Amino acid sequence: MTKSKASIFTSLAKSVNKLPQPANPLHGTRRAVPPLPENIICFQRRSGAELNRPHQGRALHHRHVLIVPLRGRAVVCADDRRIPLGPGDGLVILPYQHHHYTQTRGRLHWLFITFEYAQGVMLEPLRNLVFSVKADMAAQLDDLLRAQRDPNDSGLPELRLALLLARLAPPPGRGGGSGNADPAGALVLQVNHAAQARRPAAPTVRELAAELGMSPGHLRTRFLASCGISLGRHMRILRLERACGLLRMSSARISEIGEQCGFASPYSFSRSFRAHYGMSPKAYRKQSHDTDPAAPVESKGTNARGAR
Repeated sequence: MTKSKASIFTSLAKSVNKLPQPANPLHGTRRAVPPLPENIICFQRRSGAELNRPHQGRALHHRHVLIVPLRGRAVVCADDRRIPLGPGDGLVILPYQHHHYTQTRGRLHWLFITFEYAQGVMLEPLRNLVFSVKADMAAQLDDLLRAQRDPNDSGLPELRLALLLARLAPPPGRGGGSGNADPAGALVLQVNHAAQARRPAAPTVRELAAELGMSPGHLRTRFLASCGISLGRHMRILRLERACGLLRMSSARISEIGEQCGFASPYSFSRSFRAHYGMSPKAYRKQSHDTDPAAPVESKGTNARGAR
């Protein structure tokens, strides 16, 4: 037995010695199983132009985005915060965070892992939190990518990603970095949280303003100054991105999904969806099931899309 292997077994023996004798070895402790990430996509970006694909401007979508720079530096603008990232850093963009990239320096090589959770599950403690990617975490990422490429590793990518994300969540009370958000970024979070809390209903601007303690006109003005887009457009994008997630991850009828996302009729849902994504909800669902599950190409002139 080699020295390294012997030391491992010595450590294992010490851990075994600390085990108590169970009162009944046939009855253990039942623990709630946490949800697993789903619909994982892994890809790379090698230039500043690729970081902001397919359009220059802010992205907004329903997926989580794990970013790990391997070479080159850039600034991630998320919720109106500027977050410098470079090799050794990592960041998770949460669903419905406005984000884009600027100040790219030199040649880039960045890893992106995008994924979804069951409806309502969020990694809020990780909002705007830059974490350190050390050698052991890099090895975990390598294992995840190998599992993702192996068609026989059914379920392993989801388990490996869940284990990695579990390491990143800070202890309760640290807040994941969102507590220091500037007032403009905090307003975006408040609007998103208020809209999330009212699901499945689609809140009106008046209802949001009342919940946030301001007039509808003041809320519209502040939001436009914060995000660079109108509050009405932002809410419409939230509804459409939620519809994307339901089209991918549920078997509900398209008319039911449109109703759940606050559209008055199947026609208005289909028209808005086609105008924003350049395809019908039915075509989107078919594409996501039949081909690579990357987000669909948008129509010209929009800023939000699926995974980047």
